[in-house]
Amino acid sequence: MTHSKNRWLILLLCVNILLLTAVIFSWVGLPRAYGQVRPFDYLLVSGRLDEDSEAVWIIDMGTHQLTTCRYNKTTGQIEVGQVVEIASSIPWGF
Repeated sequence: MTHSKNRWLILLLCVNILLLTAVIFSWVGLPRAYGQVRPFDYLLVSGRLDEDSEAVWIIDMGTHQLTTCRYNKTTGQIEVGQVVEIASSIPWGF
């Protein structure tokens, strides 16, 4: 065998090992993380407040409350805002 044929053989062997690994992982399955027990308990909306901070608004659909989690890039800290009752501030309610 020439040096070129050896390279192709090694490359094809590596690709087959990669494909076999992918098939085994899809068959066995990886552990999954679930954030909510029931769907639509919480509604998350992400956005950018300014250049240095991003936020996630969290709405609890069960208790009709709103809060924010803000990440400040300059300080590297996460700040949680106060909880606001949104059911009383909407005229038609939920």
